[in-house]
Amino acid sequence: MLAAALLACDPGDDADSATTCPLEQVTRMVAPPRGWRPDLDGLSFHIFGDHILYSFDGPTDSTPTYWMLDRCGGAPQRFTPATGRKTRFTGLENDEGWLLYGQDDDGHVILDRLDVPGFDAPRPVLGLPAGQFSASASARGMQFSSLPETPNNLFGAAGIGAPARAHYLHHGDPDRAVVELGVRIVQHQSAGDRLFMLDDDGDLRDVDPATGASELVLAGVRRFNVSDAARRLIWQQLGDDVSEPIFLRDLDTGEDRQIAVNDFTALSWNRPGDPDSPGTGAWAFTAKGDYAALYGPAHALAAVVRTSDGAAIEPPAGARLRGLLGRGFALTRDHDDETAWLRWDPATGVLQEWHRGPAGEWSLQLFAVADDFIDYIDIDEGGFSGALWRADHRTGEATMLIPRVGLGTTVLADGRYLTAFPSRSYSPFDVVVFDPDTGRYTTIAADVDDFRYFPDQGVLYLGGDDAPGLWAAPIPPR
Repeated sequence: MLAAALLACDPGDDADSATTCPLEQVTRMVAPPRGWRPDLDGLSFHIFGDHILYSFDGPTDSTPTYWMLDRCGGAPQRFTPATGRKTRFTGLENDEGWLLYGQDDDGHVILDRLDVPGFDAPRPVLGLPAGQFSASASARGMQFSSLPETPNNLFGAAGIGAPARAHYLHHGDPDRAVVELGVRIVQHQSAGDRLFMLDDDGDLRDVDPATGASELVLAGVRRFNVSDAARRLIWQQLGDDVSEPIFLRDLDTGEDRQIAVNDFTALSWNRPGDPDSPGTGAWAFTAKGDYAALYGPAHALAAVVRTSDGAAIEPPAGARLRGLLGRGFALTRDHDDETAWLRWDPATGVLQEWHRGPAGEWSLQLFAVADDFIDYIDIDEGGFSGALWRADHRTGEATMLIPRVGLGTTVLADGRYLTAFPSRSYSPFDVVVFDPDTGRYTTIAADVDDFRYFPDQGVLYLGGDDAPGLWAAPIPPR
């Protein structure tokens, strides 16, 4: 490892500003405070845009201390608005910059506008009721979803006892209240600038996420799936819970036509508790929304339709539905003691095999999908790394691209691969760059507990026991 240039010897000490964007050498941005012990204390960090929030306090600390640092250098600042207890952080980026939310046992608060100098006092999220909520950021805002009192694994559908949640949306203005989207929601999907929300009583509503105003689309809906690209909605009628009709709706005209019957409704929505096929009863649209397929029990391809007119399409014999793959569907088909993985384009009928392995093999992870090839990782028994392969549809051949890749694999602009795999047992990790032209691995950082990659900087990572702290390492030139 290159000599480290220490930016801040102690998180509380002032330090001269330094630029790490671009980065020329391995640099320790922050070292642990005096007296810090890796066997007792912890080290964690979160990144929100260019802001790094970190702590050296361990899981037993009830009042941890947090620090804020710009990822391109400078001196750390004590983060004063922390709630005083162990806090879970979520960030939202909007036109005004980054807004930091915090969650502890007492609920959610707005902690700081990170792009505004100085620290704000914690403020409640206006309009959010008391109770336990999870928070997740999206392009629409910060969504708060209530945690059900009696959670279960039922797949979102109305009238079956699936978890019904209250949903609220906060748009990132601390002075404005959340927008209520619904209080008994079992399923929701985006469609353009609108939201479709299904209440547990079977009402399907079209909701404006900016105001919360809603219009009833349909009543008596068991479950739905929508494609904004094709302006099509597929919905199953709430009926006898045994055999229920399914309809295709044109969202522009409001016209409905029946396209199928779910005669395995009693086995749908994960009610059998089968971990292999919890999506039974759901529909999958292709990327353009021009075709849709129904998951049957044990991944049977129960129905396929063309969404422009609802016409039924004959699926390949013996195939099972595994999801989407490029312009078509991912299928499998068993052959004695082997399983073939296939890509099927329902528009052309072309069926392409891209991998064949032992029956029951579930160790494949898609990496890249194009018209002419599929890149996938064949995960090894440890589950943390594997070989990267390319199946070329033009030649019908499979070629190993990289003998070993692992977590967070990224293709760099120059064609090399950044990846990480365990340096010993399960953790920590070594962050490496693989050059496919030379077949060589170059170690960027060894014994890493966590890392993030930034194209304009390199890798930010937490060093292990031998070199604890927050570090930055450049990507060496090719």
